Amino acid sequence: MKITIWSDFVCPFCFIGESHLSNALEKFEHTNEVDIEYKSFLLMPDAKYISGQNYAQTFSEMKGIPLEQAKTMLNQVVDMANNSGVEINYDKAKLASTYDAHRVFQYAKTEGLGNEFFSRFYAAHFTEGEVLSDSKTIINLAEEVGLDGVEVKKILESKAYTEQVTQDISEARTVGVQGVPFFVFVDKYAVSGAQPVDVFTQVLNKVWEEEYTEKK
Repeated sequence: MKITIWSDFVCPFCFIGESHLSNALEKFEHTNEVDIEYKSFLLMPDAKYISGQNYAQTFSEMKGIPLEQAKTMLNQVVDMANNSGVEINYDKAKLASTYDAHRVFQYAKTEGLGNEFFSRFYAAHFTEGEVLSDSKTIINLAEEVGLDGVEVKKILESKAYTEQVTQDISEARTVGVQGVPFFVFVDKYAVSGAQPVDVFTQVLNKVWEEEYTEKK
């Protein structure tokens, strides 16, 4: 069973939603027959890291909302994350462009390390406070998941894999993605947002029954 996920490394609901999916898969009888593929999506394409500004300040300015409102929204996300078993620390997290990281992610996919890359970059952003637009940071994190740092440096110094990122985003529009996370099961069944574990369990069972059981 193929599951395609459009996501971004700085998307809290992606981090949370994928934790819910993982929990559902742990109980799924056919989990060993599930193949997950990530696709690039730029949640905040104009995001820029501003040194000295905390996450709430940057988020407030980007969204054009009062600082206190931004803090309230972020606190709600943290509470949701805590209930989902993932760690989001906005005291450490730094808002930044993820475009170059996505180009390197596309390279990671060619090396069979796309899923590991996504997991590492989620943690780097949400729990470790890494700046995901920083070239040295991208290289170090990429090496941690097993990629060739020299090759990653070449990618960052060029426009390599730009076309693949653009293609993923274009495909997202084609299938009706208006926000992430967006999950597509066997290129047919779509689930949007950080749905509860029970919802993913129901979808997994339904897709298996309709797509696989009936064919046997």
